[in-house]
Amino acid sequence: MKRLSERRRLTAAEFETCAGEFERSGRSGAATTPQRTGRGVVALPRRGRGEHAPEQLAGFLPKDMPVHTRPHTETVALYAHSRRLTGDCRPPSVSSGHGRHLLTDHTWPWILTGRVTTSDGMAGSGVLVGARLVLTADQLRPSESIARGSWWMTFSPHFDSGADPNAPFGSSDVSDLAHYNAGRDTEYGAGHDFMLCRLFEPMGYQLGFLGATSFADDWRGLQVWHSIGYPADMGGGTRPAVRINESVEHDHEDDNGWYIEAEASLDPGNAGGLFFSWFDDGHVRLCGVVAAAESDGGDLDHALVSGDDMVSLINWGRATWPE
Repeated sequence: MKRLSERRRLTAAEFETCAGEFERSGRSGAATTPQRTGRGVVALPRRGRGEHAPEQLAGFLPKDMPVHTRPHTETVALYAHSRRLTGDCRPPSVSSGHGRHLLTDHTWPWILTGRVTTSDGMAGSGVLVGARLVLTADQLRPSESIARGSWWMTFSPHFDSGADPNAPFGSSDVSDLAHYNAGRDTEYGAGHDFMLCRLFEPMGYQLGFLGATSFADDWRGLQVWHSIGYPADMGGGTRPAVRINESVEHDHEDDNGWYIEAEASLDPGNAGGLFFSWFDDGHVRLCGVVAAAESDGGDLDHALVSGDDMVSLINWGRATWPE
């Protein structure tokens, strides 16, 4: 199983961007502010099977925020990595990327997913799930920097290196992290590869945020799920890609966490991205976080992590970290 975080060192230009170049209000164009380092990391204990867990949480749509049920998109040239005698190169190939398109929509809820960058040189995706809360993959936790005693993460909603401005809704550094303590249990860790980030800036008041839900067995095969992320072949992981009306094929539960298999074509950089949908009560909720890719007999599937513990983690953050 291969994790889908973009594990590469950021270029100098990217590092400067992450260090606060786009730390501004996207609507006012205010001056940048200095980057802030993270303060704390919370490792939550395993939740007992008898403990109550909410099955779903509501999202938030700000007043007068425009909404599209289907996003505006564009087809773009994807870059397939190859090696020539002269070294590495990335020849362009115009393709829809197996259903993936460039996300160009600036309405709710499509703006809620953003690019996550870290002091360990990793990049991936995340989504607003509270006024100050972002849900992403635990594999993006900057463990090396945390061990050294100084770390940072930055979240930029709807970041697009090909657009002007690149971060139309600004960005915020992360003040605190929360994840489940897997210890030496690698299977438990894989099934709980989600992490909650508390932002310094309450971006969710302006932009809104998604709700969340545990997965139900009767949702298998329904082509109702949408996915957003920052795959490596879209501007080197700096342009948002969207897939519409995807399905999930298989799922199984382990220690209050769920593995969900999806046939969607996902790539490194998609880690921390989400699968979400509209529900009958009018709310938009995510059902899982993109974590890994696995090949079984030549059939490439992509794994989401979900379950009651994911919803409980978000609920814990909303209750524990004041807005």
